[in-house]
This record gives sequence, structure tokens and C-alpha cells, in this order.
Amino acid sequence: MNAARRVGGLNLPFGAVIRTNARAMAAAVLAATLTAAMPGLAQAKTYLVNGILSATPIGYGFKNLKQKIPNASLFLMVTGIEAGSIRKTIANDIRKRYKANPDEQFSLAGISAGADVIVQVARDVAQDGIPIFYLGIVEGSGGALPPNVQNADNFICASAGPLCTRASFGGARTVPISTGHIDMGNHPAVHDRIISMAR
Repeated sequence: MNAARRVGGLNLPFGAVIRTNARAMAAAVLAATLTAAMPGLAQAKTYLVNGILSATPIGYGFKNLKQKIPNASLFLMVTGIEAGSIRKTIANDIRKRYKANPDEQFSLAGISAGADVIVQVARDVAQDGIPIFYLGIVEGSGGALPPNVQNADNFICASAGPLCTRASFGGARTVPISTGHIDMGNHPAVHDRIISMAR
């Protein structure tokens, strides 16, 4: 017996619902990839990289932060496959800007998978001798900072909770925040610090 599900006023076989949802997800992935990770879109010295599923409503924290830093460039992800394109876009933009003005300072902030992207961008441009003024790492996977990072905060969940990594980054100042993994991207203390270090 085929199960049916009511979608938009229609009774559809379960398989049709799955195919419809898969098409919608594929369209969202493509749209997010094209709008958030295309080369040449970075227009600021402050780069914000949201985590997986941030193109959906759960990415509200860094979207709100972007409104507070109008000149920042915000990159969104759906599945994480976009991370490589985002990383390349930001690193290339930093290289171009640094070549035009070696005194320019760069600040990057990322949450979850986005935090891992910004740390890797810093490593990429370290090979070119480009300093990074600030990294705002929000619940990343952990590791050590490259030597070109001048200032870094590692925002972690103050206590264990769903999705909380609480990972350490050697060379970064650890800042425990009393909230969960997703909500941390919208926490006032996180926003205030990243805004104060934005360039």
C-alpha cells in the first residue's frame, strides 16, 4: 500500500513528496552556491562565513550581524560543498586587496563550518605573507592558528549541548558563551566583539 501525504492541498504519493522536496533542496543549494560563493562577490575587508544550512532560517545570527556591519561580505552555505568556493573567493579577494594596498587590514568571522573556512583562508594567505588582523571563530573544529593571525577569539559553548564542539584553537583567546551552538551566532557578546574588530 502506497502512503500518501497532503502537500499544498493535494494528496500526493509519498515518493512524489520526496522528489518534490529533493527538487526544492537542489534548487536552494544551487541558488545559495551561485549567490554566496561566486568569485568576485567579496566587496569588503571584513568577511563573514556562515555554517551549513545557513541559507535556511537557522542562519539568522550572522545574517543579523551582517546588518550591523553593512560593508562586510556574507557567505552562506547549504550543504558545506560550497566551502571550497567560498574559501577560494575570500583568499583571492584578500590577495588582490593586499597587492593594491599592503597596509590594508583584514577581519574574518565564521561559525561552525564557516569558522573552519576562515581559519583555512588565513592559512592560505599566510603562504603569501599576508597578515590577518582578526579571526572571530565561533564553534569551529579546533586546531592551531597560522602565524599571520594577529588577533583571534574562539567563541565556544560554555557548557556541553547539542552541536556544541567546544573545541580549542591554539593561539586564540577562548571565550565561553552561555548559549547553544546555533544561537551563538546571534549572541550580543559575539556580535559586539566581531563588530569592534571589523575593518
